[in-house]
Amino acid sequence: MQTILIPTDFSKNAYCALHYATQLFSNETCEFIILHSFENQVSNLSSRVDIGKTEAIVNELYNTYEKKCDGVKHAIIRDNPNNKHTYKTIATSLSLARAINRLVLKENVDFVVMGSKGATGAASVFIGSNTLRMIKKIKKTPLLIIPQELNFTPIKKIAFTTGFKRDYTAEELHPLVTIGESQNAIVKVVHIREKEKMIENQRAHLHQLLDLLKPLKPKLHWLHDTTDKYYTVTSYLNKENVELLAMVYYKHNFFISLFREAVVKNIAEYSPVPFLILPSKS
Repeated sequence: MQTILIPTDFSKNAYCALHYATQLFSNETCEFIILHSFENQVSNLSSRVDIGKTEAIVNELYNTYEKKCDGVKHAIIRDNPNNKHTYKTIATSLSLARAINRLVLKENVDFVVMGSKGATGAASVFIGSNTLRMIKKIKKTPLLIIPQELNFTPIKKIAFTTGFKRDYTAEELHPLVTIGESQNAIVKVVHIREKEKMIENQRAHLHQLLDLLKPLKPKLHWLHDTTDKYYTVTSYLNKENVELLAMVYYKHNFFISLFREAVVKNIAEYSPVPFLILPSKS
């Protein structure tokens, strides 16, 4: 059984991410955990001297957001009924990142799925600031980011971006292979060529990666290096009609900085795709 954790701020973006996840895993036996953090409201409480009053307000917040989470659960059961899917709801006063990391360990979460932006996210950016923080703080489980109000379409082409600078493990790539096999997808290994020739270590990592991705019939695609890497990557995704972009997270991986708010401009010109970030095991 798959365990899928879905953070929500009750925005349309968050609900669309939940709906996408239920369709992506429609043939899998899954438990979906719908999570909301009201940590910001707790931290903003001003009457800290009156402990009894503060506790009463916190209890009221729990009741309010537990009911709202239940409302999300009832809505998704109505909109996408599936007898293979069960749901659990959690409202917490912990910060979102801390709550997610605790639940990942406690519930053996297989995927965290979230919208690319919250309720106040600007239309011109792909990933909002809160989602960028989650990318940096969630390190133990794959994170699947769903663009704003994206409708689900079967995944037939996956782009996996790499610089071939590190080796990979079967454990790291297992979530990608799991999604790919369930969708009968192929994977395109995408590399932005910064030099004419790869060094020996890069060639070794290339052959290792192709072997690990063999179930997805990998094909190599070389992109020419340009000053605008965002344009290079998004143009490729659009040209090839890719339905999922994937990468392994490293602290200094340029594909993370690629999607920062300051860099992403005119996102409406491109067809957004889900973004799967796999945790590094090295």
